[in-house]
Amino acid sequence: MADISAASVALPRATADKAARARLAYLDGWRGLSIALVLIGHFFPVPGINLGVLGVEFFFVLSGRLMGEILFIERFPLKKFFKRRFSRIYPALLVFVISAMIGLSGSFIAFKWKAALTALTFTYNYAGILITRAGALDHIWSLCVEEHAYIILALISVVVTGRGNVVRLLVTLSLLAMANGAISYWVLGMDYEHSYWRTDVHIASILLSASICQLKHDDRLPAFLKSPYVSLVSAAAAILLFLDPVPTPIHYLLAVPLLALAVNTLDTSSRHLTGLLSSRPMAMIGLWSYSLYLWQQPFYKFVAEQGSAPIPMLAAVFACALCSYYLVEKPARAWLNRNW
Repeated sequence: MADISAASVALPRATADKAARARLAYLDGWRGLSIALVLIGHFFPVPGINLGVLGVEFFFVLSGRLMGEILFIERFPLKKFFKRRFSRIYPALLVFVISAMIGLSGSFIAFKWKAALTALTFTYNYAGILITRAGALDHIWSLCVEEHAYIILALISVVVTGRGNVVRLLVTLSLLAMANGAISYWVLGMDYEHSYWRTDVHIASILLSASICQLKHDDRLPAFLKSPYVSLVSAAAAILLFLDPVPTPIHYLLAVPLLALAVNTLDTSSRHLTGLLSSRPMAMIGLWSYSLYLWQQPFYKFVAEQGSAPIPMLAAVFACALCSYYLVEKPARAWLNRNW
């Protein structure tokens, strides 16, 4: 009888583990698609659409979904949450910033310790537009927004009780942030960086996705959104809204909510889409995505501003990123998670 009971418990657990692995695979694939869009947009730009900007939004809505699951559904302990975030982000960032500061010394994108400090303290998205800017570090603005979102979401998970109250607050903050961006860009005449590098504007992408994640978990999304085609149609519509000459604020007022819906409805999407995202090439690029994102920026600057050949520069990106992932990011994260 004990053997039968053990087997009956083990079978669902094995099934659940398999489902979790599959889910992680297509989310890794979504992350892989995100960095692929960034790399194509930077090294092989497509006329009529900024794929680099679009790729960042793919990252942000995924981050919102994952943070919504971790903080509000799984109720992950905050101490462990921040340790995991630090071990995931900081070692590779530290090595990149120091290596770039030394390696780019004397080049047209050389930067000094003040710019490096703003990157390492996650203040570059404000310092870069108000105080000092370094082309090789411009992409760090998005990392700053994400880190600030971790803190804000963690505080909300502690202070606000009841998932309904959390969702209402997240939606309200998202709408205020989107309105803030539209007013900054349209009414105050600020450019893209001054409007959309700021956390008080761009956090909408993450908060909105986190709120949809909770609505989905509580089965409060309308029935028609459970269709296996919602994710694909929403993502396609979002991409169309990023085409020129659609005004920039429309990207964040309409396209980003569609992307947030797309990433949160992947679980019920057709097998064709999840199968593609779960494919080994997409999932592997997703695993390398953070290191790829860190290292692509200086090489992109050489292509965009010096006319360097894009293929050798992209090859150099992958060489640096793979070294970063296997020699810094992965071992540092494993060591810190194991010993911290």
